[in-house]
Amino acid sequence: MKFSAGWSKKLLKASLLFGLLCNPLTASTPGPITAKERASSMIQEGLNHLLLEQNKQAEEMFIKAKSIDPYSEQAYNFLGLIYLQEGLFEKAEDMLKRAVAIEPMYPEALRNLGKLYLRQDRFDEAATYLRRTLALDVNQPYTWYLLGMAQYFSGKITESITSYENAFSMEPNLPVEAHYNLGVAYHETSRYLEAVRSYEEVLKQEPAHINALNNLGLVYSILGEKDRAIDLFNQVLKIDNGNIKARINLGNVFLSTRDLVEAEKIYRSAISLDQSDISPRLNLGVVYYEKGDFANARAEWDNLLKENPDNVRVLSVMGSAYLERREYDLAIEVFKRMTELMPENGSIANTLGYLLADQNKELPFAKGLVEKAIELDRPNRATYLDSLAWIEYRKGNFQEAWQIQNRAMRIFGLAHEPVSSEVHLHMGKILEKLKKLDDARTSYEAAIKSNTDAASVKIASESLNLLKDKQ
Repeated sequence: MKFSAGWSKKLLKASLLFGLLCNPLTASTPGPITAKERASSMIQEGLNHLLLEQNKQAEEMFIKAKSIDPYSEQAYNFLGLIYLQEGLFEKAEDMLKRAVAIEPMYPEALRNLGKLYLRQDRFDEAATYLRRTLALDVNQPYTWYLLGMAQYFSGKITESITSYENAFSMEPNLPVEAHYNLGVAYHETSRYLEAVRSYEEVLKQEPAHINALNNLGLVYSILGEKDRAIDLFNQVLKIDNGNIKARINLGNVFLSTRDLVEAEKIYRSAISLDQSDISPRLNLGVVYYEKGDFANARAEWDNLLKENPDNVRVLSVMGSAYLERREYDLAIEVFKRMTELMPENGSIANTLGYLLADQNKELPFAKGLVEKAIELDRPNRATYLDSLAWIEYRKGNFQEAWQIQNRAMRIFGLAHEPVSSEVHLHMGKILEKLKKLDDARTSYEAAIKSNTDAASVKIASESLNLLKDKQ
């Protein structure tokens, strides 16, 4: 993560002012001047140079100060701040650590260490020192904001939102990037209306903020406001006609509205600007697929795989296309490759296991895949148990299949999750094999009522009609 040059200067001046308020320099007293007083005088002179952005002269003063008073935490802190600004991170860390060693409750040095680790992408360490700073004084909006960034980049997005909101509750006039970062955190946690407010605040202050325009367009696209999304992406292109991200986003909106002609045109323009970005090439294949031109779609995807045979994004799109076209052997081949590339992904393991079971192929291998999926992804185990029950059904183990499917149904019930037509259909088929025809009829009726999958509903209806002949 990088700060802009202007932002770094703001940080420096803010740090200096805060340091002077919290740690006033010792005033001189009548009588002989002590070494500590001489050091304090040099620190004051160094600060004057710092405020004038005369870093070399400031550094000389602080070095002299610490040579006169080796226990001057302020001299070490301000040297660390200079080195931090200049990107000399090892020297900065050494000076700041010395300051904290002398005075463990020195908030400015603790916060500067947090800023240093933030700039080095050492986010957990940054958060530790920023929390220590806030433990000394909770009313520090800028420190809350820095902590929010450290938490966000550590993957603790919900915690980062709390920290950002604390910062804004104390200081509504934080820099525009603070509004943007809060918007991104809202966006990523699906708090879309709050994200809109944050992005719009950014654009109120900086109407040409490209990232905010792009992200606001993405949010409006998710919310179904396609025209507003298109307008925002076009605004980006007016500012920066070569912006690949905006072109891809614009193409995606057209694709989602099935305006395939416009989508193809936009994707081709993005490809002409940047051959290295796979997204427009991948999505151009999707456009061909939606047009019913599978040959050209596959040609686009195959070309991408020639460049990188292990590209999971491409494989995933191809696998889904093969499934939709009922080309199951090709789909199995793709998903086998994906399980090799992502062995810890429970969803992919289950997809392959169920696909094999549905085609009545490699059932022992399929069972191993689904059992692994259950261990890897416990929250989705009810869905995976349905796959496992179907494997046992294919193997002719109907009693065991019924027991497993009962477990799946109980978990769905406890989680208050709706049960799909496919799951009800599987239960009906299992019960029918066990000669529990009344219960099978109830399951088929539930599959029809659930109405989540047209193919399953059709089979359930046919099975229900056939049961009448068995009464």
